[in-house]
Amino acid sequence: MSRIALHSYLTNMFPNIQMKKPLFYNAPAGIRFELTDQKRVWEKEYMKNVYTRAYEIFQALHEKNDELLLVFKSASPQSELPLVRKKETAIKKFIRSRLKKQDVQSLALQDQDEYVIACKTTDVKQKLLLQSIANRDLHIQPAIEDECYIINLNKETIFHLYDDRGLDVVSNNEHSLALLQQKFNDWILDIDSACQKNTQ
Repeated sequence: MSRIALHSYLTNMFPNIQMKKPLFYNAPAGIRFELTDQKRVWEKEYMKNVYTRAYEIFQALHEKNDELLLVFKSASPQSELPLVRKKETAIKKFIRSRLKKQDVQSLALQDQDEYVIACKTTDVKQKLLLQSIANRDLHIQPAIEDECYIINLNKETIFHLYDDRGLDVVSNNEHSLALLQQKFNDWILDIDSACQKNTQ
């Protein structure tokens, strides 16, 4: 999928969504989840709760045969080929072996690079990916510095775990969010509850 094809596809599927932070505020319908009740990272159970909630929400949203696009956005463009290959290799660790020979598609943009992998839910090393994103700002390994947007082509949703504080799920299709809203209502951030009610 070329850069033009990807952006054309996303524009058609998500005409009212801008795939950038904060994703929740750049979409007509979405839910922002809080990933832990603890307020400080050193508190007991803090990261355990972050990992558990992120994984449970991911599992509830993505069925095993759903078609996904993993879009990794780097704020530090890599123009030299060895650096690009190094980045692609790092990203491939999040997919299972049967897909590792598949080329990661590098889509160079003016101000950042995008790396895209097309796969099924079962192809993703889900816990490793989610933990790596949640750890990004905490100097904990495993970690990945890129933003990762997980697009579900079947549910027409975008899942974005922005860091250990929370995650956004957005869609143009409010029906796709109804199950999450019902199942994980207690995890929805109170400060964003007014906006979240747009999914009702």
